[in-house]
Amino acid sequence: MKRKFIQILSTVAAVITVSACNLDINKDPYAVTTLDFAQVLTAAEYEVGINFAEGYYLNSNFSAYVHQTVSREIDNYSLVANYSTLGNTWSQAYRYSIKNCDAIISQGDAEGNVIYAGIARILRAHVYMNMVDLWGDIPYSEANAGIETPKCDKSEDIYNALIADINKALENFADTEAENKLKPGANDLFYGGDVEKWIKVANTLKLKLLVQSRLVKNSITGWNTELTALLAENNFIGDGEDLQFPHSSAKTPVDERNQGYVDEYAGGQKTVFISPWFYECLNGTSYNWKTNPFKGIKDPRIPYYFYNQSTATSDAANQTDYRDGAFISIMFGSNSGFTSMTQESTMTVVGIYPVGGKYDDGSAKAVNADSGSASAPDKMLQAYSVPFMLAELILAGETTGDAKAELEKGIRASLTHVVTTSKACSAATPAIDDAAITTFVDAVKAKYDAASDAGKMEIVMTQKWIANFYNPIESYSDIRRTGYPILFKGDENNMAWSPYAQTIEATPTLTSYNLVSILKYPRIMYYPQGEITLNPNITNEGRIVSDKNVFWDVH
Repeated sequence: MKRKFIQILSTVAAVITVSACNLDINKDPYAVTTLDFAQVLTAAEYEVGINFAEGYYLNSNFSAYVHQTVSREIDNYSLVANYSTLGNTWSQAYRYSIKNCDAIISQGDAEGNVIYAGIARILRAHVYMNMVDLWGDIPYSEANAGIETPKCDKSEDIYNALIADINKALENFADTEAENKLKPGANDLFYGGDVEKWIKVANTLKLKLLVQSRLVKNSITGWNTELTALLAENNFIGDGEDLQFPHSSAKTPVDERNQGYVDEYAGGQKTVFISPWFYECLNGTSYNWKTNPFKGIKDPRIPYYFYNQSTATSDAANQTDYRDGAFISIMFGSNSGFTSMTQESTMTVVGIYPVGGKYDDGSAKAVNADSGSASAPDKMLQAYSVPFMLAELILAGETTGDAKAELEKGIRASLTHVVTTSKACSAATPAIDDAAITTFVDAVKAKYDAASDAGKMEIVMTQKWIANFYNPIESYSDIRRTGYPILFKGDENNMAWSPYAQTIEATPTLTSYNLVSILKYPRIMYYPQGEITLNPNITNEGRIVSDKNVFWDVH
Protein backbone atom coordinates (compact mmCIF):
# COMPACT_ATOMS: atom_id res chain seq x y z
CA MET A 1 0.00 0.00 0.00
CA LYS A 2 1.31 3.43 -0.93
CA ARG A 3 2.23 5.67 1.99
CA LYS A 4 1.53 9.35 1.33
CA PHE A 5 3.97 12.26 1.59
CA ILE A 6 6.00 10.92 4.53
CA GLN A 7 9.60 11.57 5.53
CA ILE A 8 11.08 9.52 8.34
CA LEU A 9 13.46 11.56 10.46
CA SER A 10 16.45 10.01 12.14
CA THR A 11 15.69 11.80 15.41
CA VAL A 12 13.51 9.43 17.51
CA ALA A 13 12.10 8.07 14.24
CA ALA A 14 9.63 10.98 14.12
CA VAL A 15 7.55 11.34 10.98
CA ILE A 16 7.06 14.69 9.28
CA THR A 17 4.14 15.24 6.96
CA VAL A 18 5.66 17.63 4.47
CA SER A 19 2.49 18.64 2.68
CA ALA A 20 0.73 19.64 5.89
CA CYS A 21 3.36 22.13 7.06
CA ASN A 22 5.65 24.80 5.68
CA LEU A 23 9.21 23.53 5.93
CA ASP A 24 12.24 25.70 5.23
CA ILE A 25 13.39 24.34 1.88
CA ASN A 26 16.95 25.42 2.64
CA LYS A 27 17.05 23.42 5.86
CA ASP A 28 17.93 19.76 5.75
CA PRO A 29 14.88 18.06 7.30
CA TYR A 30 17.04 15.17 8.46
CA ALA A 31 19.50 17.42 10.34
CA VAL A 32 17.32 18.17 13.36
CA THR A 33 18.16 18.14 17.04
CA THR A 34 14.75 19.01 18.51
CA LEU A 35 11.27 18.13 17.38
CA ASP A 36 9.04 20.70 15.74
CA PHE A 37 5.80 20.07 17.61
CA ALA A 38 3.68 21.74 14.96
CA GLN A 39 4.93 19.32 12.33
CA VAL A 40 5.12 16.16 14.39
CA LEU A 41 1.56 16.54 15.73
CA THR A 42 0.24 16.77 12.19
CA ALA A 43 2.32 13.76 11.22
CA ALA A 44 1.16 11.78 14.26
CA GLU A 45 -2.48 12.52 13.49
CA TYR A 46 -2.02 11.42 9.91
CA GLU A 47 -0.28 8.20 10.90
CA VAL A 48 -2.86 7.37 13.57
CA GLY A 49 -5.66 8.29 11.17
CA ILE A 50 -4.61 5.80 8.50
CA ASN A 51 -3.64 3.02 10.90
CA PHE A 52 -7.13 1.48 10.89
CA ALA A 53 -8.74 3.42 8.05
CA GLU A 54 -10.80 1.56 5.46
CA GLY A 55 -8.76 1.02 2.33
CA TYR A 56 -5.48 0.69 4.24
CA TYR A 57 -3.70 -2.44 5.42
CA LEU A 58 -5.83 -4.79 7.54
CA ASN A 59 -8.88 -2.61 6.97
CA SER A 60 -8.71 -2.97 3.21
CA ASN A 61 -11.25 -5.78 3.54
CA PHE A 62 -11.86 -6.23 7.27
CA SER A 63 -15.53 -5.27 6.98
CA ALA A 64 -15.96 -8.81 5.63
CA TYR A 65 -15.10 -10.09 9.13
CA VAL A 66 -18.23 -8.41 10.48
CA HIS A 67 -20.38 -9.23 7.44
CA GLN A 68 -20.93 -5.68 6.30
CA THR A 69 -19.12 -6.49 3.07
CA VAL A 70 -17.87 -9.60 1.27
CA SER A 71 -14.41 -9.97 -0.19
CA ARG A 72 -12.79 -12.69 -2.26
CA GLU A 73 -9.57 -11.87 -0.41
CA ILE A 74 -11.03 -12.63 3.03
CA ASP A 75 -13.66 -15.19 2.11
CA ASN A 76 -14.29 -17.63 4.97
CA TYR A 77 -12.14 -15.64 7.44
CA SER A 78 -8.95 -16.30 5.50
CA LEU A 79 -6.54 -13.95 7.29
CA VAL A 80 -3.40 -16.00 8.01
CA ALA A 81 -0.11 -15.04 9.67
CA ASN A 82 1.67 -14.23 6.42
CA TYR A 83 -1.19 -12.09 5.10
CA SER A 84 0.56 -8.82 4.31
CA THR A 85 -2.16 -6.54 5.65
CA LEU A 86 -1.70 -7.92 9.18
CA GLY A 87 1.98 -7.02 9.11
CA ASN A 88 1.27 -3.64 7.54
CA THR A 89 -1.16 -2.63 10.29
CA TRP A 90 1.21 -3.87 13.02
CA SER A 91 4.16 -2.05 11.47
CA GLN A 92 2.16 1.14 10.95
CA ALA A 93 1.22 1.18 14.62
CA TYR A 94 4.65 0.56 16.08
CA ARG A 95 6.95 2.19 13.54
CA TYR A 96 4.96 5.36 12.93
CA SER A 97 1.82 6.02 14.98
CA ILE A 98 3.10 5.09 18.44
CA LYS A 99 6.61 6.46 17.87
CA ASN A 100 5.29 9.84 16.83
CA CYS A 101 2.99 9.99 19.86
CA ASP A 102 5.79 8.89 22.20
CA ALA A 103 8.07 11.60 20.84
CA ILE A 104 5.44 14.30 21.43
CA ILE A 105 4.69 13.03 24.93
CA SER A 106 8.36 12.86 25.90
CA GLN A 107 9.21 16.37 24.77
CA GLY A 108 5.83 17.80 25.80
CA ASP A 109 6.25 16.54 29.35
CA ALA A 110 9.85 17.78 29.52
CA GLU A 111 9.05 21.27 28.25
CA GLY A 112 5.63 21.72 29.85
CA ASN A 113 3.77 21.68 26.51
CA VAL A 114 1.08 19.59 28.09
CA ILE A 115 -1.70 20.18 25.56
CA TYR A 116 0.43 18.52 22.89
CA ALA A 117 1.31 15.73 25.30
CA GLY A 118 -2.36 15.21 26.19
CA ILE A 119 -3.44 14.96 22.56
CA ALA A 120 -0.66 12.46 21.86
CA ARG A 121 -1.70 10.38 24.86
CA ILE A 122 -5.27 10.14 23.54
CA LEU A 123 -4.09 9.23 20.04
CA ARG A 124 -1.71 6.60 21.41
CA ALA A 125 -4.45 5.12 23.62
CA HIS A 126 -6.71 4.86 20.58
CA VAL A 127 -4.05 2.91 18.69
CA TYR A 128 -3.14 0.63 21.57
CA MET A 129 -6.77 -0.14 22.34
CA ASN A 130 -7.41 -1.28 18.77
CA MET A 131 -4.19 -3.30 18.77
CA VAL A 132 -5.17 -5.07 21.99
CA ASP A 133 -8.67 -5.72 20.69
CA LEU A 134 -7.23 -7.27 17.53
CA TRP A 135 -4.27 -9.21 18.96
CA GLY A 136 -4.70 -9.49 22.73
CA ASP A 137 -1.28 -9.54 24.42
CA ILE A 138 1.07 -7.18 22.57
CA PRO A 139 4.29 -5.24 23.29
CA TYR A 140 3.53 -2.19 25.43
CA SER A 141 5.88 -1.50 28.36
CA GLU A 142 8.97 -2.32 26.28
CA ALA A 143 7.68 -0.92 22.97
CA ASN A 144 9.70 2.00 21.61
CA ALA A 145 12.04 1.76 24.62
CA GLY A 146 15.25 0.85 22.83
CA ILE A 147 14.54 -2.88 23.13
CA GLU A 148 14.78 -4.67 19.80
CA THR A 149 12.69 -7.66 20.86
CA PRO A 150 10.08 -6.32 23.29
CA LYS A 151 8.01 -8.76 25.32
CA CYS A 152 4.23 -8.88 25.18
CA ASP A 153 2.24 -7.45 28.08
CA LYS A 154 -1.04 -8.95 29.21
CA SER A 155 -4.03 -7.36 27.53
CA GLU A 156 -5.72 -6.49 30.85
CA ASP A 157 -2.55 -4.76 32.06
CA ILE A 158 -2.49 -2.65 28.92
CA TYR A 159 -6.14 -1.68 29.36
CA ASN A 160 -5.41 -0.53 32.91
CA ALA A 161 -2.42 1.45 31.67
CA LEU A 162 -4.50 3.08 28.93
CA ILE A 163 -7.15 4.25 31.39
CA ALA A 164 -4.38 5.73 33.56
CA ASP A 165 -2.91 7.41 30.46
CA ILE A 166 -6.28 8.90 29.50
CA ASN A 167 -6.59 10.27 33.04
CA LYS A 168 -3.12 11.78 32.66
CA ALA A 169 -4.22 13.39 29.40
CA LEU A 170 -7.21 14.90 31.19
CA GLU A 171 -4.80 16.33 33.76
CA ASN A 172 -2.79 17.77 30.88
CA PHE A 173 -5.86 19.44 29.42
CA ALA A 174 -6.83 20.87 32.84
CA ASP A 175 -3.37 22.36 33.48
CA THR A 176 -3.90 26.12 33.74
CA GLU A 177 -0.18 26.72 33.32
CA ALA A 178 -0.55 25.41 29.79
CA GLU A 179 -2.12 28.72 28.84
CA ASN A 180 1.38 30.15 28.70
CA LYS A 181 2.76 27.26 26.67
CA LEU A 182 2.72 26.24 23.03
CA LYS A 183 -0.80 25.54 21.79
CA PRO A 184 -1.84 23.62 18.69
CA GLY A 185 -3.91 25.32 16.03
CA ALA A 186 -4.39 24.46 12.37
CA ASN A 187 -1.72 21.76 12.74
CA ASP A 188 -4.29 19.80 14.78
CA LEU A 189 -6.16 18.16 11.90
CA PHE A 190 -8.99 16.96 14.11
CA TYR A 191 -10.06 19.91 16.29
CA GLY A 192 -7.82 22.86 15.49
CA GLY A 193 -6.47 22.89 19.04
CA ASP A 194 -9.88 23.00 20.74
CA VAL A 195 -9.04 21.53 24.16
CA GLU A 196 -12.69 21.18 25.20
CA LYS A 197 -13.30 18.82 22.30
CA TRP A 198 -10.21 16.80 23.18
CA ILE A 199 -11.58 16.44 26.72
CA LYS A 200 -14.78 15.02 25.25
CA VAL A 201 -12.75 12.61 23.12
CA ALA A 202 -10.79 11.49 26.18
CA ASN A 203 -14.02 10.83 28.08
CA THR A 204 -15.57 8.99 25.14
CA LEU A 205 -12.50 6.81 24.63
CA LYS A 206 -12.48 5.96 28.34
CA LEU A 207 -16.18 5.07 28.15
CA LYS A 208 -15.39 2.75 25.25
CA LEU A 209 -12.63 1.04 27.26
CA LEU A 210 -14.98 0.56 30.23
CA VAL A 211 -17.83 -0.78 28.09
CA GLN A 212 -15.42 -3.12 26.34
CA SER A 213 -14.23 -4.54 29.66
CA ARG A 214 -17.58 -4.60 31.50
CA LEU A 215 -17.82 -8.42 31.58
CA VAL A 216 -14.50 -8.61 33.43
CA LYS A 217 -14.67 -5.33 35.31
CA ASN A 218 -12.81 -6.77 38.29
CA SER A 219 -9.76 -6.85 36.02
CA ILE A 220 -9.88 -3.05 35.73
CA THR A 221 -8.76 -0.97 38.69
CA GLY A 222 -11.63 1.26 39.85
CA TRP A 223 -13.96 0.24 37.01
CA ASN A 224 -17.13 1.23 38.88
CA THR A 225 -15.63 4.47 40.20
CA GLU A 226 -14.42 5.47 36.74
CA LEU A 227 -17.80 4.73 35.14
CA THR A 228 -19.77 6.55 37.85
CA ALA A 229 -17.63 9.66 37.48
CA LEU A 230 -17.86 9.59 33.69
CA LEU A 231 -21.63 9.26 33.64
CA ALA A 232 -22.01 12.01 36.24
CA GLU A 233 -19.87 14.37 34.19
CA ASN A 234 -21.72 13.39 30.99
CA ASN A 235 -19.24 15.20 28.76
CA PHE A 236 -18.88 13.08 25.64
CA ILE A 237 -18.53 13.92 21.96
CA GLY A 238 -21.80 14.90 20.28
CA ASP A 239 -23.05 15.55 16.75
CA GLY A 240 -20.34 17.19 14.66
CA GLU A 241 -17.59 16.41 17.18
CA ASP A 242 -16.55 12.99 15.88
CA LEU A 243 -12.89 11.98 15.92
CA GLN A 244 -12.36 11.28 12.23
CA PHE A 245 -9.60 11.81 9.71
CA PRO A 246 -10.47 14.37 7.00
CA HIS A 247 -10.07 13.83 3.26
CA SER A 248 -10.53 15.98 0.18
CA SER A 249 -10.84 15.55 -3.57
CA ALA A 250 -7.25 16.70 -4.17
CA LYS A 251 -5.01 14.38 -6.13
CA THR A 252 -2.04 16.72 -6.45
CA PRO A 253 0.50 17.59 -5.19
CA VAL A 254 -0.47 14.65 -2.96
CA ASP A 255 -3.45 12.33 -3.07
CA GLU A 256 -5.76 13.37 -0.22
CA ARG A 257 -8.71 11.23 -1.31
CA ASN A 258 -10.36 8.57 0.83
CA GLN A 259 -8.39 5.39 0.14
CA GLY A 260 -11.53 3.28 0.07
CA TYR A 261 -12.76 5.45 -2.79
CA VAL A 262 -9.45 5.17 -4.61
CA ASP A 263 -9.58 1.38 -4.35
CA GLU A 264 -13.20 0.89 -5.40
CA TYR A 265 -13.84 3.77 -7.83
CA ALA A 266 -10.43 4.59 -9.26
CA GLY A 267 -8.75 1.18 -8.98
CA GLY A 268 -8.39 -1.38 -11.69
CA GLN A 269 -10.47 -4.02 -9.92
CA LYS A 270 -13.24 -3.75 -7.34
CA THR A 271 -12.78 -5.98 -4.30
CA VAL A 272 -15.54 -4.84 -1.92
CA PHE A 273 -18.99 -6.35 -2.36
CA ILE A 274 -21.85 -5.39 -0.06
CA SER A 275 -22.75 -8.36 2.12
CA PRO A 276 -26.19 -9.79 1.28
CA TRP A 277 -26.54 -10.39 5.05
CA PHE A 278 -26.07 -6.68 5.71
CA TYR A 279 -28.30 -5.79 2.76
CA GLU A 280 -31.14 -8.01 3.98
CA CYS A 281 -30.91 -6.47 7.44
CA LEU A 282 -31.26 -2.96 6.00
CA ASN A 283 -33.83 -3.96 3.41
CA GLY A 284 -36.06 -5.71 5.94
CA THR A 285 -35.97 -9.05 4.11
CA SER A 286 -35.19 -12.57 5.30
CA TYR A 287 -34.15 -14.82 2.43
CA ASN A 288 -31.06 -15.78 4.43
CA TRP A 289 -31.51 -13.89 7.72
CA LYS A 290 -34.60 -15.77 8.88
CA THR A 291 -34.60 -14.00 12.26
CA ASN A 292 -33.81 -10.52 10.91
CA PRO A 293 -34.73 -8.30 13.89
CA PHE A 294 -35.84 -5.56 11.48
CA LYS A 295 -37.88 -7.67 9.09
CA GLY A 296 -40.37 -5.50 7.25
CA ILE A 297 -38.47 -2.25 7.93
CA LYS A 298 -36.56 -0.55 5.11
CA ASP A 299 -33.62 1.51 6.35
CA PRO A 300 -33.38 5.07 4.92
CA ARG A 301 -29.56 4.87 4.95
CA ILE A 302 -29.49 2.39 2.05
CA PRO A 303 -28.95 4.90 -0.83
CA TYR A 304 -26.14 6.56 1.13
CA TYR A 305 -24.42 3.31 2.08
CA PHE A 306 -24.25 1.68 -1.35
CA TYR A 307 -24.90 2.39 -5.01
CA ASN A 308 -26.50 0.03 -7.54
CA GLN A 309 -24.80 0.15 -10.94
CA SER A 310 -27.69 -1.89 -12.38
CA THR A 311 -31.46 -1.51 -12.60
CA ALA A 312 -33.89 -4.15 -11.40
CA THR A 313 -34.32 -5.43 -14.95
CA SER A 314 -30.93 -4.95 -16.60
CA ASP A 315 -28.55 -7.81 -17.36
CA ALA A 316 -25.59 -8.51 -15.10
CA ALA A 317 -22.13 -8.69 -16.61
CA ASN A 318 -21.94 -12.40 -15.77
CA GLN A 319 -23.87 -14.98 -13.82
CA THR A 320 -24.60 -13.68 -10.37
CA ASP A 321 -24.10 -15.19 -6.93
CA TYR A 322 -26.73 -13.09 -5.12
CA ARG A 323 -29.20 -10.69 -6.69
CA ASP A 324 -32.31 -8.88 -5.51
CA GLY A 325 -33.52 -6.54 -8.23
CA ALA A 326 -30.83 -3.89 -8.74
CA PHE A 327 -28.70 -5.23 -5.89
CA ILE A 328 -25.92 -7.55 -7.12
CA SER A 329 -23.28 -9.12 -4.89
CA ILE A 330 -21.54 -12.32 -3.82
CA MET A 331 -22.20 -14.46 -0.74
CA PHE A 332 -19.73 -15.15 2.06
CA GLY A 333 -18.46 -18.73 1.81
CA SER A 334 -20.29 -19.36 -1.45
CA ASN A 335 -19.56 -22.56 -3.35
CA SER A 336 -21.71 -21.56 -6.32
CA GLY A 337 -18.79 -21.08 -8.70
CA PHE A 338 -19.94 -17.57 -9.62
CA THR A 339 -18.01 -15.52 -7.06
CA SER A 340 -14.92 -15.34 -9.27
CA MET A 341 -16.82 -13.93 -12.23
CA THR A 342 -16.30 -10.23 -12.87
CA GLN A 343 -19.15 -7.85 -12.14
CA GLU A 344 -17.10 -4.65 -12.29
CA SER A 345 -19.70 -2.57 -14.13
CA THR A 346 -22.88 -4.11 -12.69
CA MET A 347 -22.19 -5.02 -9.03
CA THR A 348 -23.43 -2.89 -6.14
CA VAL A 349 -20.60 -0.71 -4.78
CA VAL A 350 -19.94 1.26 -1.59
CA GLY A 351 -21.64 4.63 -1.75
CA ILE A 352 -21.30 8.26 -0.81
CA TYR A 353 -21.35 7.93 2.97
CA PRO A 354 -18.47 5.57 3.65
CA VAL A 355 -16.01 6.68 0.94
CA GLY A 356 -17.39 9.77 -0.83
CA GLY A 357 -18.72 7.77 -3.78
CA LYS A 358 -22.16 8.07 -5.38
CA TYR A 359 -25.53 8.57 -3.73
CA ASP A 360 -27.97 6.05 -5.21
CA ASP A 361 -30.46 8.19 -7.10
CA GLY A 362 -31.53 5.29 -9.30
CA SER A 363 -29.43 6.40 -12.26
CA ALA A 364 -27.72 2.98 -12.37
CA LYS A 365 -24.58 4.11 -14.18
CA ALA A 366 -21.24 2.36 -14.01
CA VAL A 367 -18.96 4.25 -11.63
CA ASN A 368 -15.48 5.50 -12.41
CA ALA A 369 -12.70 7.59 -10.87
CA ASP A 370 -14.73 10.78 -11.32
CA SER A 371 -18.06 9.52 -9.96
CA GLY A 372 -17.71 11.08 -6.51
CA SER A 373 -15.74 13.52 -4.38
CA ALA A 374 -13.70 10.89 -2.48
CA SER A 375 -13.80 13.27 0.51
CA ALA A 376 -15.61 11.17 3.14
CA PRO A 377 -13.64 11.08 6.42
CA ASP A 378 -12.22 7.94 8.02
CA LYS A 379 -14.22 7.15 11.16
CA MET A 380 -12.23 6.66 14.38
CA LEU A 381 -14.43 7.52 17.39
CA GLN A 382 -17.99 8.46 16.59
CA ALA A 383 -20.61 10.46 18.50
CA TYR A 384 -23.39 8.07 17.51
CA SER A 385 -21.61 5.28 19.42
CA VAL A 386 -22.10 7.05 22.76
CA PRO A 387 -25.88 6.49 23.18
CA PHE A 388 -25.50 2.91 21.94
CA MET A 389 -22.84 2.31 24.61
CA LEU A 390 -25.10 3.85 27.24
CA ALA A 391 -27.99 1.66 26.11
CA GLU A 392 -25.77 -1.42 26.42
CA LEU A 393 -24.71 -0.45 29.94
CA ILE A 394 -28.34 0.09 30.97
CA LEU A 395 -29.48 -3.25 29.53
CA ALA A 396 -26.52 -4.97 31.20
CA GLY A 397 -27.53 -3.52 34.56
CA GLU A 398 -24.37 -1.45 34.96
CA THR A 399 -26.26 1.84 35.24
CA THR A 400 -29.81 3.14 35.29
CA GLY A 401 -31.66 4.96 32.56
CA ASP A 402 -33.92 4.52 29.55
CA ALA A 403 -32.23 2.16 27.09
CA LYS A 404 -34.92 2.69 24.46
CA ALA A 405 -34.39 6.45 24.58
CA GLU A 406 -30.64 5.93 24.14
CA LEU A 407 -31.34 3.57 21.22
CA GLU A 408 -33.38 6.29 19.56
CA LYS A 409 -30.62 8.85 20.18
CA GLY A 410 -28.07 6.52 18.60
CA ILE A 411 -30.18 5.91 15.51
CA ARG A 412 -30.94 9.61 15.04
CA ALA A 413 -27.27 10.53 15.58
CA SER A 414 -26.28 7.97 12.94
CA LEU A 415 -28.83 9.33 10.46
CA THR A 416 -27.58 12.86 11.11
CA HIS A 417 -23.99 11.81 10.55
CA VAL A 418 -24.88 9.99 7.34
CA VAL A 419 -26.66 13.02 5.86
CA THR A 420 -24.14 15.61 7.10
CA THR A 421 -21.17 13.60 5.83
CA SER A 422 -22.84 12.90 2.48
CA LYS A 423 -23.82 16.53 1.94
CA ALA A 424 -20.25 17.59 2.71
CA CYS A 425 -19.15 15.22 -0.07
CA SER A 426 -21.80 16.52 -2.47
CA ALA A 427 -24.11 19.41 -1.63
CA ALA A 428 -26.73 18.05 -4.03
CA THR A 429 -27.25 14.94 -1.89
CA PRO A 430 -30.84 14.89 -0.60
CA ALA A 431 -31.55 14.75 3.11
CA ILE A 432 -33.73 12.10 4.70
CA ASP A 433 -37.26 13.42 5.12
CA ASP A 434 -38.25 14.09 8.75
CA ALA A 435 -41.38 11.99 8.35
CA ALA A 436 -39.32 9.09 6.99
CA ILE A 437 -36.98 9.34 9.98
CA THR A 438 -39.89 9.27 12.42
CA THR A 439 -41.52 6.33 10.65
CA PHE A 440 -38.25 4.38 10.70
CA VAL A 441 -37.40 5.13 14.33
CA ASP A 442 -40.92 4.31 15.49
CA ALA A 443 -40.80 0.98 13.64
CA VAL A 444 -37.50 0.02 15.32
CA LYS A 445 -38.85 1.08 18.73
CA ALA A 446 -41.91 -1.11 18.19
CA LYS A 447 -39.62 -4.08 17.52
CA TYR A 448 -37.72 -3.18 20.70
CA ASP A 449 -40.89 -3.04 22.79
CA ALA A 450 -41.92 -6.49 21.56
CA ALA A 451 -38.52 -8.08 22.18
CA SER A 452 -37.25 -10.15 25.09
CA ASP A 453 -34.38 -8.84 27.23
CA ALA A 454 -31.90 -10.62 24.95
CA GLY A 455 -33.80 -9.35 21.93
CA LYS A 456 -33.52 -5.77 23.18
CA MET A 457 -29.74 -6.12 23.41
CA GLU A 458 -29.71 -7.63 19.92
CA ILE A 459 -31.65 -4.65 18.53
CA VAL A 460 -29.33 -2.12 20.18
CA MET A 461 -26.14 -3.84 19.04
CA THR A 462 -27.44 -4.54 15.54
CA GLN A 463 -28.38 -0.89 15.10
CA LYS A 464 -24.89 0.06 16.31
CA TRP A 465 -23.44 -2.36 13.74
CA ILE A 466 -25.51 -0.72 11.01
CA ALA A 467 -24.35 2.73 12.12
CA ASN A 468 -20.73 1.53 12.07
CA PHE A 469 -20.81 0.58 8.40
CA TYR A 470 -17.21 0.68 7.15
CA ASN A 471 -15.93 1.08 10.73
CA PRO A 472 -15.46 -2.65 11.33
CA ILE A 473 -12.98 -2.94 14.22
CA GLU A 474 -15.50 -1.52 16.70
CA SER A 475 -18.14 -3.89 15.35
CA TYR A 476 -15.69 -6.81 15.62
CA SER A 477 -15.26 -6.09 19.33
CA ASP A 478 -19.01 -5.60 19.84
CA ILE A 479 -19.75 -8.98 18.24
CA ARG A 480 -17.26 -10.83 20.44
CA ARG A 481 -18.42 -9.02 23.58
CA THR A 482 -22.19 -9.32 23.13
CA GLY A 483 -22.78 -11.96 20.46
CA TYR A 484 -24.66 -9.43 18.31
CA PRO A 485 -25.40 -8.94 15.55
CA ILE A 486 -25.96 -12.58 14.65
CA LEU A 487 -23.56 -13.50 11.86
CA PHE A 488 -24.21 -15.32 8.60
CA LYS A 489 -23.33 -19.01 8.48
CA GLY A 490 -25.88 -20.49 6.08
CA ASP A 491 -29.08 -22.36 6.81
CA GLU A 492 -29.48 -25.73 8.54
CA ASN A 493 -28.43 -27.45 5.29
CA ASN A 494 -25.39 -25.19 4.80
CA MET A 495 -27.14 -23.44 1.93
CA ALA A 496 -27.53 -19.82 0.91
CA TRP A 497 -30.42 -18.24 -0.98
CA SER A 498 -30.74 -15.64 -3.72
CA PRO A 499 -34.16 -14.05 -4.43
CA TYR A 500 -33.18 -13.83 -8.11
CA ALA A 501 -31.88 -16.63 -10.31
CA GLN A 502 -28.11 -16.90 -10.71
CA THR A 503 -28.29 -15.83 -14.33
CA ILE A 504 -27.16 -12.88 -16.39
CA GLU A 505 -30.79 -11.93 -16.92
CA ALA A 506 -32.75 -10.37 -14.04
CA THR A 507 -35.13 -13.21 -13.16
CA PRO A 508 -37.05 -13.13 -9.85
CA THR A 509 -36.73 -16.77 -8.76
CA LEU A 510 -35.68 -17.91 -5.29
CA THR A 511 -32.53 -19.98 -5.76
CA SER A 512 -30.45 -21.98 -3.28
CA TYR A 513 -26.79 -23.01 -3.53
CA ASN A 514 -24.13 -24.69 -1.44
CA LEU A 515 -21.68 -23.03 0.88
CA VAL A 516 -18.22 -24.21 1.84
CA SER A 517 -17.71 -25.39 5.41
CA ILE A 518 -17.58 -22.02 7.17
CA LEU A 519 -14.82 -21.82 9.73
CA LYS A 520 -15.34 -21.01 13.40
CA TYR A 521 -15.46 -17.29 14.01
CA PRO A 522 -11.94 -15.89 14.59
CA ARG A 523 -11.90 -14.09 17.93
CA ILE A 524 -8.39 -12.73 17.53
CA MET A 525 -5.79 -12.13 14.81
CA TYR A 526 -2.67 -14.16 14.15
CA TYR A 527 0.53 -12.32 14.97
CA PRO A 528 2.14 -11.16 11.69
CA GLN A 529 4.74 -13.57 10.34
CA GLY A 530 7.28 -10.79 9.89
CA GLU A 531 7.08 -9.87 13.57
CA ILE A 532 7.44 -13.51 14.61
CA THR A 533 10.58 -13.78 12.49
CA LEU A 534 12.11 -10.68 14.11
CA ASN A 535 10.95 -11.12 17.70
CA PRO A 536 11.39 -14.45 19.52
CA ASN A 537 9.01 -13.21 22.23
CA ILE A 538 6.10 -13.40 19.81
CA THR A 539 4.78 -16.67 18.44
CA ASN A 540 1.65 -18.18 16.93
CA GLU A 541 2.55 -21.59 18.29
CA GLY A 542 -0.53 -22.90 20.08
CA ARG A 543 -2.53 -19.80 19.13
CA ILE A 544 -6.03 -20.89 18.16
CA VAL A 545 -7.77 -17.86 16.74
CA SER A 546 -11.26 -19.26 17.34
CA ASP A 547 -10.50 -19.34 21.08
CA LYS A 548 -11.13 -16.40 23.42
CA ASN A 549 -7.72 -14.75 23.75
CA VAL A 550 -8.41 -11.11 24.69
CA PHE A 551 -9.04 -10.76 28.42
CA TRP A 552 -12.47 -9.16 27.99
CA ASP A 553 -13.69 -11.81 25.53
CA VAL A 554 -15.66 -14.08 27.86
CA HIS A 555 -19.05 -14.09 26.10
